[in-house]
Amino acid sequence: MRRILGLFVLLLAALAGAEPVTIRMMAGPGQGIPPRETTNPREMTRRAIFDEFHARNPDLRVVNAGGLELIGDRAESGFLMSMAGDTAPDVFYVNFRQYFSYIDQGFCRPLDDLIAKDPASMDRVQPEIEKVLRSYDNRIYAVPFFQVAQALYYRKDIYAKAGLDPNKPPRTWEEFEAYSRQIMERVPGTRGFVFSGGPGGQGYWWTNFVWQAGGEVLVPAERGYAKAVVNTPEAAKALEFYRRLTVTTWKGADGKTYGPIAQVTPTWSQDVKDGKVAMWFSYTNDVMLSMSDLNPALIGIARMPAGPAGSYNEINSGMWAINASIKDPKKIEACWRFIDFFVSQEAARISTVKFVDLGLEKLINPVLLKQFGYADLAGTVDPGYVEANEKLFQTGKPEPYGRNSQQVYLVLDGALDRARLDPNRPADQILEEVNQEMNRKLLGYIPEAEMNALRGRATTALVIVLLITAGLIAWAIRKARNVEAWVEQRMPAGTDRGRVRRFVVWCLLPACLSILVWAYYPLVKGLVIAFQDYRIMQSPQWVGLDNFINVFTSSLFWKSLMNSVIYVGLTIVMGFVLPILLALALNEIPRFTLFFRTVFYLPAMTSGIVIAFMWRQFYDRAETGLLNSLLAPIIQAINPLWMRMGGGEIPLAQDWLGDPKLAMFAVVLPGIWAGAGPGSILYLAALKNVPQERYEAADLDGAEWWHKIRYMTLPSLRPLILINLLGVFIAGFKAMENVFVLTGGGPLYSTHTVGLEIWTNAFMFLKFGYATAAAWVMGAILIGFTLIQIRSLTRMKFTAAKL
Repeated sequence: MRRILGLFVLLLAALAGAEPVTIRMMAGPGQGIPPRETTNPREMTRRAIFDEFHARNPDLRVVNAGGLELIGDRAESGFLMSMAGDTAPDVFYVNFRQYFSYIDQGFCRPLDDLIAKDPASMDRVQPEIEKVLRSYDNRIYAVPFFQVAQALYYRKDIYAKAGLDPNKPPRTWEEFEAYSRQIMERVPGTRGFVFSGGPGGQGYWWTNFVWQAGGEVLVPAERGYAKAVVNTPEAAKALEFYRRLTVTTWKGADGKTYGPIAQVTPTWSQDVKDGKVAMWFSYTNDVMLSMSDLNPALIGIARMPAGPAGSYNEINSGMWAINASIKDPKKIEACWRFIDFFVSQEAARISTVKFVDLGLEKLINPVLLKQFGYADLAGTVDPGYVEANEKLFQTGKPEPYGRNSQQVYLVLDGALDRARLDPNRPADQILEEVNQEMNRKLLGYIPEAEMNALRGRATTALVIVLLITAGLIAWAIRKARNVEAWVEQRMPAGTDRGRVRRFVVWCLLPACLSILVWAYYPLVKGLVIAFQDYRIMQSPQWVGLDNFINVFTSSLFWKSLMNSVIYVGLTIVMGFVLPILLALALNEIPRFTLFFRTVFYLPAMTSGIVIAFMWRQFYDRAETGLLNSLLAPIIQAINPLWMRMGGGEIPLAQDWLGDPKLAMFAVVLPGIWAGAGPGSILYLAALKNVPQERYEAADLDGAEWWHKIRYMTLPSLRPLILINLLGVFIAGFKAMENVFVLTGGGPLYSTHTVGLEIWTNAFMFLKFGYATAAAWVMGAILIGFTLIQIRSLTRMKFTAAKL
């Protein structure tokens, strides 16, 4: 029996030893394991590398980490939320602007000991990129698996239509402008250039112009931080060039007005595919010279057009890092074997072979073609691609990096929006303001003398708040005792009051315990974080009132608070009244009542995010956009009368999401459209509480319809109106989804609400202490309003309606 038991134990141990080690890697476009059925050449090539790795390492298994996956400009926030939720992958993607912040947070394990065992893992790394890798503390925390340089892409077919030589791209800013003007005049419906309208998208490309003008965006500062230096004459030249691209119009030879050259749009990628844009910026990498999915015969790649200081461009790198929370040596070795294979020459060989098999040999770096046995194909590669790729890495400047530098593009977007929307404002003034804002965000501290003074004021304010709170609590307890005495006086004689109290306590206990555990305990824990410099992977540091000081001294917080007030105000003015009017209308419809109620309720069956994306398409800024097309006949009819009255001509195409004056209205409207139906159903039910006899009596007394609404209908709806008002107020302050999808908080922070401010700082910038403090400030406002409303509701009497 013992022998059988021993054999059984050995068998279990053998099976356990044969179980492959699982590596959870960061999912997402460009990083995760692509599906086998993919038809995208780059994904097919990446899949081939994964398959070869698994074939050579049967004891390891790489899988995509689950969890929330975001795409586009906010893609990295999905990883940050997985870190916050302790569901992070074992191996994850890092780029330059994230590098310092991820190391600061303790996400990345140092890799020097693993690199020392295999120095070949760094063979393909460009010298400029290795400088960035060692810039934190001279240790390496991530290894590049691809390296890229931003290049000028252009459509050769559009060049040909415009009468330009497809083999001669623009070499200077002046030629770039001249080419763009010629294209727009000769190829209708085509823009010369385009900027991404997503969060940080404009700043992402504008940094190239700053370097070409001779300026810098960031320079190293104390404690490893980066310092903003965009308040220079060189950066002003780059900003004026941006203005010429996005604002300036001109008269063509045919007398028509053209321009501006560039458009700012979140759909820039689709516009490129549709042939609506002649030139744009994108990457060329060390394996594939073209990163475009378009037909290679239509695409040209060139160096960036030279500015006053020459031709410069951004270089970057996609890097793999190992999660610092992994302590198991076996797991660490498995992760390194995966990274080592992915960055090796063997992975480059697999990529080259796969691309050749797919017929894309004309886009592969000829150095790799010669290295891996395809020397006869090297001559088929476009020489312009090869020259551009070589020069771009030579003239490349690393993407802005340093502590907190992941915020740099969002701040730069503010400068570019101001320059575009206020063309007459001096560029140096805009840049000075943005430089101060950027330094506050990047450096992340206030001078110590100023901070000490603010701490004194904050302490005084805290004492006053605590005293007021204590007074209110004492008043509430005293009032509760008075109520208790009032209730006891009305109890029948001989009632066991202690028994009644115990009964009440046992009835309330489950609800109270549930609220304490699931609501108030998290609130108290969150309150502690508000007094800490909280870091996910490291011990938090106590900072006292510093987070609240940063909140109350942040101009962006106050702007976001005001935006939330405007959001709530618009929601109440438009969205709060509309369901009541709709309910009154539906209540009077004699036929097809159920049909109309269903039609108006249907939007509530759709996800809020889907509705936001749908309305973003409605808000297309072109004259052919749905909303602009619907309003065009009205505007055409109004314009003559309006101009006779001395007003300016109203444009037929409105930039609903790009104009600060219209953006907040545009953000609020989808929610009102979706919520009017459900709200009206509730009011319809409440209207059944009004006896029909009252309306008949009012008719006999000669009351008009507005008298009945004013004196009979609205008073009966008052309790429900107050309850809904409370819900609308709270939901409005917490609103983020519509803003996130439609505008990302722009333009010029005109739709940046408190909810978005909290989310952005927590999950984009990892400032959990600041975000928690801001959330508590918002919570205090909502609690105050809620108490006022509840006090009003306690005076009301509720009865069941007879439906």
